[in-house]
Amino acid sequence: MTRPHLLAVIVIFGGGIALVSVLNNVLESPAAPREGLRSATVDVVAKASKPAAEVRYDYNQLQKKIASGRATLADARRAMTEQDPVSLSNSIHAFYPMRRHRGVVNLLDGMWELDREKYPELAWSLIAKPPVRIALANIINRIRIVRTEPYVAYIRAHKNAEHEFIRAQVAIALGFNGEFDDLPYLEAMGDGDNPYVAQSAITALTLFGGNRARDVLITLADKHHGTPRGGLIADLLSKVYGWSPGDSEAVPSAKEQS
Repeated sequence: MTRPHLLAVIVIFGGGIALVSVLNNVLESPAAPREGLRSATVDVVAKASKPAAEVRYDYNQLQKKIASGRATLADARRAMTEQDPVSLSNSIHAFYPMRRHRGVVNLLDGMWELDREKYPELAWSLIAKPPVRIALANIINRIRIVRTEPYVAYIRAHKNAEHEFIRAQVAIALGFNGEFDDLPYLEAMGDGDNPYVAQSAITALTLFGGNRARDVLITLADKHHGTPRGGLIADLLSKVYGWSPGDSEAVPSAKEQS
């Protein structure tokens, strides 16, 4: 699978997070946050006030329509009433194919500005805080390209969050952002003890692109040689970067390069 093909899979399935799910049988842990942590988040969500109209939508179907670029603005607004933070975050990541839809771009801007008056039905208790707001910062950063400093700053402010899903969102967002200053962080997360966050950071390094991100993955592959993590990294190096063992000498870590 070439890098463009890999990126196509990422876009179709929700902007990066779903690729982690595709790889979950390769690493040492499932590709969802540990049940206890996710349950804690859901418990908080359960206490949040629900929209006045108790309308239930097929959120999985709405997410698929968004990811394919076939959603209407009404579909997009309905998707943003989702009360599960993981699913809502993934739906926001999936908006990239709709980046030329003015109504959707205005919706995302309104969400960032917390415009409850214009969009009263949305899941504001989730949109106003991580992890959903990190996904929002990421998608706006990707769409706008320029003058995105506030969004990147918000993402970086949560690099050391306690919750693993938040750190995973940060890693994916920094992978899409592609700034060299973040490579040492991604290397540390990819080398870390939390398999879910490590998996997300490894994914982020494939999104990052370029020789420096490739070299970080080579360093991690060597360090984790003979483990499921090392096997995954080696496989991604081959498929995304066209690299295999013996192609080059050992490379310095991102910290050594910076």
